[in-house]
Amino acid sequence: MLILFREEVITRELEQSGAIVSSKRTHFNRTKALSLLLVASATVGYGCTKSTDTAGVNSPKNALLQVVTRTAEPIPEARLIRSDYAANEITKLCDAAIAKISQRLDAIAALKPEQRTLDNTLLAYENASADFSDETGNLTFMNYVSTNDALRAEGSACEEKIGQFSVGILTRRDLYNALKDQKPRNPEEARLLSETLEGYEQNGMKLSDEKLAEFKKLKGELASKETQFSTNLNNDATQVAFTAEELVGAQPDFLARLQKNAEGKYIVTGKSTDYVSVMENVTNAETRRRMLEAYLNRGGEANVKLLEEAVALRSKIAKVMGYETWADYRTVTRMAKDKKTVTEFLSSLRGKLAERNAQDMAKLLAFKKELEPSATTLNQWDLAYLSAQLQKRDYNLDTEKIREYFPSDVVVNGMFAVYSRMLGVKYVEVTNAKVWADGVKLYEIREASNDQVIAYFYADYFPRQGKYGHAAAFPLIAGRRMADGKYSIPVASIVANFTPPTGDKPSLMTHDEVETTFHEFGHIMHQVLTRAPYASLAGTSVAQDFVEAPSQMLENWVWSPVVLPMISGHYKDKSQKLPQDLLEKMIAAQDFMQGYSYTKQLLYGSFDMSIHTQGEKVDTTKTYDQLYREIIGQEPIAGGKFAAGFGHMMGGYDAGYYGYLWSKVYAEDMFSIFPKEDIMSPEVGGRYRKLILEQGNMRESIDLLREFLGREPNSDAFFKKIGI
Repeated sequence: MLILFREEVITRELEQSGAIVSSKRTHFNRTKALSLLLVASATVGYGCTKSTDTAGVNSPKNALLQVVTRTAEPIPEARLIRSDYAANEITKLCDAAIAKISQRLDAIAALKPEQRTLDNTLLAYENASADFSDETGNLTFMNYVSTNDALRAEGSACEEKIGQFSVGILTRRDLYNALKDQKPRNPEEARLLSETLEGYEQNGMKLSDEKLAEFKKLKGELASKETQFSTNLNNDATQVAFTAEELVGAQPDFLARLQKNAEGKYIVTGKSTDYVSVMENVTNAETRRRMLEAYLNRGGEANVKLLEEAVALRSKIAKVMGYETWADYRTVTRMAKDKKTVTEFLSSLRGKLAERNAQDMAKLLAFKKELEPSATTLNQWDLAYLSAQLQKRDYNLDTEKIREYFPSDVVVNGMFAVYSRMLGVKYVEVTNAKVWADGVKLYEIREASNDQVIAYFYADYFPRQGKYGHAAAFPLIAGRRMADGKYSIPVASIVANFTPPTGDKPSLMTHDEVETTFHEFGHIMHQVLTRAPYASLAGTSVAQDFVEAPSQMLENWVWSPVVLPMISGHYKDKSQKLPQDLLEKMIAAQDFMQGYSYTKQLLYGSFDMSIHTQGEKVDTTKTYDQLYREIIGQEPIAGGKFAAGFGHMMGGYDAGYYGYLWSKVYAEDMFSIFPKEDIMSPEVGGRYRKLILEQGNMRESIDLLREFLGREPNSDAFFKKIGI
């Protein structure tokens, strides 16, 4: 579990109208080992309060679905996440951790060849890296969640410092030489050695000293720019002021929670919850245009410049390493293995999706003409609004009405009931836990069979100034086998931005937010149910184009007629489940605008591959706008800077965003194994836990898939899902 640090951010950004990562999630891979230089692994967390009145929970068959709130047993201090740092304390602790691991690694490198053993080299290296990640994970986490501006700044500085330090470690020949000739004694050690050495070799170990020095310099510059980009987005305070007349159509609850400026205008922030509310409901097209323009300018010119500079640095690094492009360099360690495979995959999807997307666009234009007979074209700021309103008309689906049946506490408790039955775990809230902000909760995860505590997670659900703006799961302490043979208890946190409570109403979630929650929760389960012996190979430290598959598979549960009653309950009377007629309409509408939805994912993956195959000079705005025209078939908004807010490109998904679609193929294939008559089957769920979640990166992802499926993976279920 190395030094990682931000090299895999899979976050769910609630995007509408083609603004940003279309309802997909973010995942921070922090537990890869030093040798793999990955970063905070984002997986979602659990939150759970009292047992809900969900269907079937109290039956004897489902006894393990019980979710309880009670005072848990004392938690070891080492498993708690601090937030009460004094001024400069994060900086001091960060520096001390770097100094400590430096001494440990220097000692490994100083061993003479005849003194070296696998225990005092490879395993000592792995343990030092894992300890370092555990010690610093919480420090950098403060950058994303602390309520204190100064602590967030210190966390960001620590993150950047670690990024620079990791480059230095992974370019040390003395360490590589100490590791490379070791002889593993079993398959576990063989896997650790091969993955560790691959990490070093991908960081220039086979280069000349001159080229290695150049590589190291470029990687250090790149790490700095990536951190600056992320910090700019976290600190973004985009706001747009509108009059009441300009917000006609907005939901009363939304307006009630907005603040007003001195002129009496409503202040709408750039947070995804505000953005989606405006784009889906406000009738005034100019209001939507202004909102979209503001949203697409989060991070501004500064972030556009940082990304384009990063692309140039990446191109130089690839050339130093002997690759034609950054995409060639990055894909070699993934399931796809090369750029050609990725481009062929995206091209084949582009052809298959084009007709479905064109049908969806024609449907929206026809609806717009009904509202505006003189209309001849669609605007980018029309798409989310027309989609939402057309869905209301054709399926009689009112998203605001649906929200009333998804109070966040009911959703979370119901979700725990689902996962509890399927995976054999249960959840206990820890009362009076020390947390970093009001409303944050801490939970135990217990083995249902013996009540043993196997993990902890924090739940930080609601938006606030300075907090990470979307939904992600952060593993903070990794699972691994310790020297005494015991297994380290993992700790993770879900960081989300649910629609907050308003007036006399609790937090009410859209069905899309419910789907996001199931997805992110799946990341957490992948992280904390790991049984891999090494932190660098544990949990979500798998091939990047597979890591989303386990969580994407779990999105299917929120469409199940069996599960929906379990995760719903009207906020005024939670015994009133989602009505059958509304449930049937939701399921019938599931395919609505699927062509457009998947085409947006294709757009983002194509944009990523395009900018990372053009060389050092790239105009990200021009590239995005051109691809938007070609793939979506519409004109993009003038003045938009999509790239400025596309955090994936600076968070580890560079030349990797295709993985959302790639892994979706595997996700649907895995889902096909669950019996329709028992979607929460403990038998199949147990196999899924053992063969997918527990394994981490101890085996190749494709081999895990083959064993779970009992056959070669295929794309049949995926194409059936999207109707092509």
